[in-house]
Amino acid sequence: MKNFTYKQATDYLDKCLVFGIKPGLSRIKKVLDLLGYPKIKTDFIHIVGTNGKTSTTVITAAILQNHGLRCGYHISPHITDYTERLWHCGSQIKKARFAKLLSDLFSLIEDVNSTDPEGPMTQFEIVAAMAFKLAIDENLDVMALEAGLGGRWDATNAVDSKIAGLTNVSLEHTGILGKTIKEIAVEKSKVIKHGAKVATLSSDEKVLEVLRQEVAATKSRLYIYGRDFCIRHKKKHYLKGWEVDIKGIFFEYNNLFLPLAGNYQPQNLCLSVALAELYMQTLRKSISNDLLRPALKKLKIKGRFQVLKMEPVVIADTSHNPAGIKNFAKNINENFKTEKKIIIFSVLKDKDYEKMLETVCVIADVLILTSSNVTRSLDPDTLERHFYKLKNAGRRSITKMPDEVIKMNSISNSLNYALNTAGINDIICITGSITNLENIV
Repeated sequence: MKNFTYKQATDYLDKCLVFGIKPGLSRIKKVLDLLGYPKIKTDFIHIVGTNGKTSTTVITAAILQNHGLRCGYHISPHITDYTERLWHCGSQIKKARFAKLLSDLFSLIEDVNSTDPEGPMTQFEIVAAMAFKLAIDENLDVMALEAGLGGRWDATNAVDSKIAGLTNVSLEHTGILGKTIKEIAVEKSKVIKHGAKVATLSSDEKVLEVLRQEVAATKSRLYIYGRDFCIRHKKKHYLKGWEVDIKGIFFEYNNLFLPLAGNYQPQNLCLSVALAELYMQTLRKSISNDLLRPALKKLKIKGRFQVLKMEPVVIADTSHNPAGIKNFAKNINENFKTEKKIIIFSVLKDKDYEKMLETVCVIADVLILTSSNVTRSLDPDTLERHFYKLKNAGRRSITKMPDEVIKMNSISNSLNYALNTAGINDIICITGSITNLENIV
């Protein structure tokens, strides 16, 4: 057995990025077989969608943990540390434990790498395997799994899940998942297992048609936001969060305070409550208002319209696709109507950065183009070229352009510049593909 330190473990995982994205379940299933699956006693809740997956996963796990269950979650990507991806029994995994998980799995990973015709396991597959090992080691009752890409061929889909949640569907990874909303919805719907219970926030009839067909084929049951569960009332408390009343699938939950500022978070909470209700029903139990409220109280989710500083206001929001950036812009415009906005923007090469940049331009008074300094990050020079291409094209959809555009080599340097030049009432936002947000404030 190889004994990794945390630094060695993260260096190894960083190197595995070169293996890219490999849709398919053969490698992760080989690891699960070697771990003794299906002997894993943990139940799984699988959460898919274009945006909102991480928040829904984290909230669902927090609710179930506070109801006396041994619960865990797996999310991706991380923003600062790999340890953000794994959580169990109320705490983010420790660095030493993370390293031990990889050490324990390393010989199995090497076995798979030496025999699989498609080559080595990807970084995402390895961390998913670590999540499954954590579930075994900790004897978890239930683990909430955030899908990484799509659903059908995602490594998290190698296990059976009793409950599935779909946040929404918009165009993403069209080269892999399909070029239409319907095709992408089909890929995501394949996480629905036989006899599962499924809840969705989507109101898109094309998506709902796909889900209805899949639940019929798998003899599952579908619960739809607005019909089977909904928000009765919500009130914004500026950047502190939301006061929410929810009609769940089975009961009502009132006077909930959600300490997450994004305007999309009440809906994510509503879906999380529905998923928690459905899982508790499998245990012949129910969700309690008295246990639900304290479960939400300490919620913190990195990079989801996260307020990092108040004077001036600094917000980090990992909106990494066109739909996410549009919602980010809506959040900014709703919260800050007249303030000067300094937007720090980085993006990965495989994202639809032209559409994202177009949206960012409209809300930015000062636009700082930068890089996350990872292999997949689009370099600032390319971003700058696309900015001037947009500017010179004179598109009608771009109703406003930034007063100032700056190019910098890193998010941290961009933020330092913004903090040194911003007035106390200005708004600084870091958005796009934020993959290296470390010690910036």
